[in-house]
Amino acid sequence: MAYENSPIFTDETPGKKFFCTCGESATKPYCDGSHSSKNTGKSPKEFTIEEALRYVVCDCGRTGNSPFCDGTHSKTK
Repeated sequence: MAYENSPIFTDETPGKKFFCTCGESATKPYCDGSHSSKNTGKSPKEFTIEEALRYVVCDCGRTGNSPFCDGTHSKTK
């Protein structure tokens, strides 16, 4: 499952999360270890969610605010 050109909307609860940054996880936006088995050269982004909210997580791999979407996927070149 490769990167997509749109974000993932996820309702999060407080706690430590590991978000996929390689685009290969079958459990996106969370890491499932695919980066290791597919030798992507990337590692998951560890992040602590402080409050229960809906978050917008990057799934294009180009955000400047990892693991969250900053709208880069919608910008033209």
